[in-house]
Amino acid sequence: MEYRNTPLNLPTNPGAMPQDYQSKISPFDGFGTYTTQQHTKKMTDYFEIYEVDADDVRMRVFVQILTGDVITWFRALPANSINDLQALYTTFLNIWEKKKDPLHILSEYENLNRGTQETVQDYCTRFNNVYNSIPQNLRPPPYFALIKFPDGFDSDMAYQLRERAPQTL
Repeated sequence: MEYRNTPLNLPTNPGAMPQDYQSKISPFDGFGTYTTQQHTKKMTDYFEIYEVDADDVRMRVFVQILTGDVITWFRALPANSINDLQALYTTFLNIWEKKKDPLHILSEYENLNRGTQETVQDYCTRFNNVYNSIPQNLRPPPYFALIKFPDGFDSDMAYQLRERAPQTL
């Protein structure tokens, strides 16, 4: 457990961890349907809802839910290199926030399709994330996004979605 927190500069007597926090927070591996900014916001909301006030506890909880390549990256950071929660957020966002060429984002938007095992909600979230990541000066108007949205589904579902008024989507 101590190895996992090595990059964090923690007090000698860290605060107690919240009960059952693992079941209330989705792990972050860098490949999910939500972005690093959304993950950071979810963590901040969790801390406020469950009144987790101590910075050292917040940092440890944040680190405990990292998995995959993200936790591997975190463990490779120098010991005691992160002094507070804001520094942890900044370091995390600087590395894991997707920074793409605007034309690459547009290409990704044009080729969006719902995956075979992907839920409709996850596809909607991914569609919105890609759409909102397009720079404002290149972003298609919302009405065109509503026309594009059904293209990501199989033909039967796309047909049913096109039968609806765009405002109901």
